[in-house]
Amino acid sequence: MLSPHRLAKYLLVAFFAILAIGIWERSGLPQGLAHFTATTGNSTEVQVPGTPTAEPHAGTSLSEGDEDDATDGPFEGSVSADSENDPNSEALPSSNLQPSAPSTEASFPRFAKITATFGERDPPYEDAISSHNLHNELHGYPHFILREQMLRGLWSKHAYILTIIGNELAKPAHERLAWLMWHDRDTVLMNPQIPLDIFVPPSPAFDHIHLLVTNDRNGLNNGVFFCRVSAASFKFFASALSIREYEPEIQLKYTEQSGMEEVIKRENWNSAVAYVPQRWFNGFPPTEKSLKSGKASAARPGSLLIHFASNRDGRRPERMAHWGEIAKNRSAEWDKPVEQTGYLQEIAEYWERLENGDSQESIIEDIEDRVWD
Repeated sequence: MLSPHRLAKYLLVAFFAILAIGIWERSGLPQGLAHFTATTGNSTEVQVPGTPTAEPHAGTSLSEGDEDDATDGPFEGSVSADSENDPNSEALPSSNLQPSAPSTEASFPRFAKITATFGERDPPYEDAISSHNLHNELHGYPHFILREQMLRGLWSKHAYILTIIGNELAKPAHERLAWLMWHDRDTVLMNPQIPLDIFVPPSPAFDHIHLLVTNDRNGLNNGVFFCRVSAASFKFFASALSIREYEPEIQLKYTEQSGMEEVIKRENWNSAVAYVPQRWFNGFPPTEKSLKSGKASAARPGSLLIHFASNRDGRRPERMAHWGEIAKNRSAEWDKPVEQTGYLQEIAEYWERLENGDSQESIIEDIEDRVWD
């Protein structure tokens, strides 16, 4: 029979063992391990807001539904008080004008994609998202995907971008992404041979540029755009997200898209944004007529992707499926090395002329109607 002293000792050990098990069960796995347990195969789904998880080779983008908000397409440290409002008040990561090599275990990726989609999985959109897989694999791009709605309407776009940028800024500078490319879920990746880093502004002349955007006939089209991973970009999307709360008198015709456009109009942000030709990375589906005439808004053979922004006729899924097959078959007309497209010449011309004082509008007007051979 145990003595009272020894029995008390055993009971004390048992108490601490039970307490430790209870704490473990409540806290669950460490966050990094928890992410791995949520993966299936090579893809990881981001189900709830929190520390973002990248899908290495799969993606999705914010759904527009039948959106009246979507624009129509053709066919178819401490900071000083002054620096708080200065988008260029920080040291910025330098750009790289050369095609990026696939990342290895010893390096950190500099470019990534981000997108979102909610509700039941819709095959045409899932296929469109999957069209990015090969591009991601070839160039080593992480692909961040949100599948749970964070805010009402389309405002999860801004919230999720803020989540990703904030998570990157919390890392040591050498481990951070440099640029993010947002794409809506209705984009089909057409040419996986086009690296994303050819589009970003050359350093150091344009380190003050934090956003690359495009216009369509209705103004800003934010279906595809680039944003620098920086405190300035973080403040930009926070500003856009706050408009409904703090400036409710402003009419936002295209919701979160108009929110971005309103912020761009502000004097302290206008110089941090570069408008570039729409068809570079946000072109609409081309028709036979638009290919011959060089329609400014239409993608060209060899373009990075096609954005299916409009569904007014209800046939967007058909158009996406049609072009998705062309992309999947890697047609030589569309899938070609960047040197065989008009990209390198046009992009070099754009930044050279901008540095020499030409306006963005005049450069775009000269470039956008060109027909690639």
